[in-house]
Amino acid sequence: MVFLFFFSATLGFYTAQSNSIFALEQMKSLSKAFSFVKNLSPLEIFMLIFLNNSIKAIISTAAGIFAGIFPACFVFINGYIVGVVYYVKGSQIGYLKALMYLLPHGIIEIPAILLACSYGSWLGVRFIKNLKGENVNIREDFKFAVKSCIKNVIPLLLLAAAIETFVTPLIVKLV
Repeated sequence: MVFLFFFSATLGFYTAQSNSIFALEQMKSLSKAFSFVKNLSPLEIFMLIFLNNSIKAIISTAAGIFAGIFPACFVFINGYIVGVVYYVKGSQIGYLKALMYLLPHGIIEIPAILLACSYGSWLGVRFIKNLKGENVNIREDFKFAVKSCIKNVIPLLLLAAAIETFVTPLIVKLV
């Protein structure tokens, strides 16, 4: 998952660099889709980020039962988007400042999401073993993966959302 994320982020960065007009259009679409956030209070933004990431983490874990395809696609798409956003924002405001927007919460959020997707991939492997007739209790494995995600990933996403909402803006002002 880690390799897939960095590969797709690099791919997104270089794709945006080679086709900056397309990348700018994609950023405008993303900006438009999330324009409502400007009208939210910091607490509402925090809750939105936390709930959005938590729901996606749990879905990525649970949907891994389908041979691990969903978590891998989720990681690839999100890595690609990070690469595109980093290129576009970096070219607009400077790569150091763009990194300061990403790094404080990303240090926690990205590994947490990768862990959730890893649980999903593990579940996918267990499902395939079950299909092959190996002695696997897929129901127990599913419960284990989802409980592990809730126990280990959700608290990290709570912390990452708090940093993204309340700490990152302060750091960016200093840079």
